[in-house]
Amino acid sequence: MTNSDLRDRADKIIRLMEAADDLKTGIKDRFEDAKNAGYSASALRKAIKVARMDDKQRAKYERDAEQFDLFLAEIEGSARPLREAAE
Repeated sequence: MTNSDLRDRADKIIRLMEAADDLKTGIKDRFEDAKNAGYSASALRKAIKVARMDDKQRAKYERDAEQFDLFLAEIEGSARPLREAAE
């Protein structure tokens, strides 16, 4: 291993890190554009996160969301209509 080899490796890593920084800035800018157009950036982030999930992750997400809805309904006292509708 030479200093030149190490320098080459470091240079490649630096270029990749700079490219990643540029991508992060681009993504941030697109969310800002959406916000300026009247969209909720946080809701858009969540929707994109779900849309990018693989089948296993999506199934878990949907199970968790279903449980959340049931738990919330129970806590708020509106579970009876949900249970009847599910039967």
